[in-house]
Amino acid sequence: MDSFLDMRTLIFVSGLTSFILFACMLYIRRKQKTYDGFNYWILAALANGSGMLLLSRHGFWPDILSIVVAGALIIISIIFVNIGLGLFAGVRPYYEFYLLSMFVFAALYFYFIYVEPCLTSRLIVFTFFQALLCIIMLIIVRRDLPRVLQIRNYALYWFLILIVAWPVFRIAASFFAGERLTDLMAAGFSHQLSILVSSAAYIILIIALILINAQRVEQEMLAAQSEIKTITGLIPICAHCKKIRDDEGSWNQLETYLSKHADLEFSHALCPECMQNMYPAKTI
Repeated sequence: MDSFLDMRTLIFVSGLTSFILFACMLYIRRKQKTYDGFNYWILAALANGSGMLLLSRHGFWPDILSIVVAGALIIISIIFVNIGLGLFAGVRPYYEFYLLSMFVFAALYFYFIYVEPCLTSRLIVFTFFQALLCIIMLIIVRRDLPRVLQIRNYALYWFLILIVAWPVFRIAASFFAGERLTDLMAAGFSHQLSILVSSAAYIILIIALILINAQRVEQEMLAAQSEIKTITGLIPICAHCKKIRDDEGSWNQLETYLSKHADLEFSHALCPECMQNMYPAKTI
């Protein structure tokens, strides 16, 4: 009975933590600059929290809600993380693949609940799709993320490798487990540890996503400061035509140079002296 209560409480607390992360990300979006994909990360935290809370009600609510919908929401949360990473890195997400994966996952989950009920098979299906989506996440971080961050985030990269390895380990362990599971809420210590590790990994992942957004903000601030230093430093200007030489050796009009380096826009007018010289009949 203690195991039953512990597992349910553990899942509930995990869902509650995801909702707290959801609220934190909403606050960050309001107070700090965010980039394409951040909204999907917010939705990911919301979906994961909803899925875990629904799962914690298993045994009290219908299976279609507490198992099928709960499992789908948790997988959708990982899909949202992947979509957000793709948009953040400036690449088109694999929308078609994600939709197909979601359909296959829901079909298999439904089958192992209502056609041939088997908790172990459902766990294998869930961990397989979890590992598959994490591998895609790993590819995006390795291949595409450096395009916008300019450096490789090795901490996130190796952390994702561990995330991929964990569900693979769970799949392998399920084949050698001595006990036959019939109720997740009554599962033993090994499954409680699995839920705990997965929840902690998800929390770390969301925090890592917040950090790479902050890293990109800092990167743009440093670039802006560098541009400001260029403007306030020694600028080579032609003594005759007043063109300015940039860092690449090209000569640009003053308006062009300032528009490029200081994010300025110009509107043209005539000063009184030029107006008198060019249009003497129109001056008073």
